[in-house]
Amino acid sequence: MMTFLSFMMSFLVSISPVVPSALAPELTSFTCDGNLVETTIYNNENGAYSIVKAYEELDAGAFVVINLENSKLMLPRTFNVGETSFTDGKWWWSYGDHQHPTFQRLTALGEIQEFNCEAQPANIGLGIATPLSMESVSN
Repeated sequence: MMTFLSFMMSFLVSISPVVPSALAPELTSFTCDGNLVETTIYNNENGAYSIVKAYEELDAGAFVVINLENSKLMLPRTFNVGETSFTDGKWWWSYGDHQHPTFQRLTALGEIQEFNCEAQPANIGLGIATPLSMESVSN
């Protein structure tokens, strides 16, 4: 009986669809309006930098580093309930939808410029997309 139960459990697990965990920041490469954007989330509450492996591990000092073509943004964590988001008051990065994060910029005129982002496979950094340039988002 145990052998049959083990076989059935193995079979059910093998045919179950694989769904990426919403709690794992494994999706770190994105295209935003056709441009490459790569992100890494760090914890730093006590000065010990560590890469975040699960969203549930975020500490009060967490921040995201967003790599653009010729610059980097470092945005501190917000404490908005129900979302994982980061902002410095000018730039905003939010994982409300982990496949399509929100990336916005507040322009000098007070307007919000939004970039349409989509998660990419891990090998996107091999030249498939063009990195987002700061010049392409100038005022």
